[in-house]
Amino acid sequence: MNFLSLCTRLRQEAGLSGTGPASVLSQTGEMKRIVDWVSSAYEDIQNLHQTWRFLRTAFSFSTIAAVQDYTPASVSLTDFGSWIKNDIRIYSSTSDEDQLIYSPWEEFRINYYLGSNRTSSGRPTVFTVKPSNAIALWAIPDAVYTVNGEYYKTAQTMSANADSPLLPTRFHMIIVWKGLMHYGAYAGADEKYAHGNNEYKKLLSMLEFDQLEDTTYGEPLA
Repeated sequence: MNFLSLCTRLRQEAGLSGTGPASVLSQTGEMKRIVDWVSSAYEDIQNLHQTWRFLRTAFSFSTIAAVQDYTPASVSLTDFGSWIKNDIRIYSSTSDEDQLIYSPWEEFRINYYLGSNRTSSGRPTVFTVKPSNAIALWAIPDAVYTVNGEYYKTAQTMSANADSPLLPTRFHMIIVWKGLMHYGAYAGADEKYAHGNNEYKKLLSMLEFDQLEDTTYGEPLA
């Protein structure tokens, strides 16, 4: 389902008269509320867990000689949420690819921002994530190397009719059910809210089972 079809389905489940919305753009009144509820529902679901599999994606960037720090923005990650630290790799050619060793920031600062280590250059073997979310490498790169790994994206915003949610297609209705809860709370429609909540919780447990690596807890029951 795309953004527009999710909005149409929410209107139907809410029992609102008429048709539409015909578009997610430039709406007013009731149709704008439908669009906003779908958008908020999708954002709510993504923000339940930082480690959804559907938010996990790859990155790759080239180091610059004598540059130690690489922020998400400097390596063109416009949707950055958090680094996945357990498997970040480096190579000058694919035949010599190795894993970088992760060092927590406080340990890295003590060990590698001290004395001559501050200016040591060479092929990096260790990395940390600074409080600013920049990746810092040690040794300071002495040449161009490729660094690659994975990260979690931030919540996606749908803005066009044809935009589709990142989560697997079979779970798209969870957005409608969460949106129905928003509608029910706004309209004082307890029956609609309860129905949306029941269907939402069913799909949420299945989505968490399918899209989380480890056992985690969902949002508190309403």
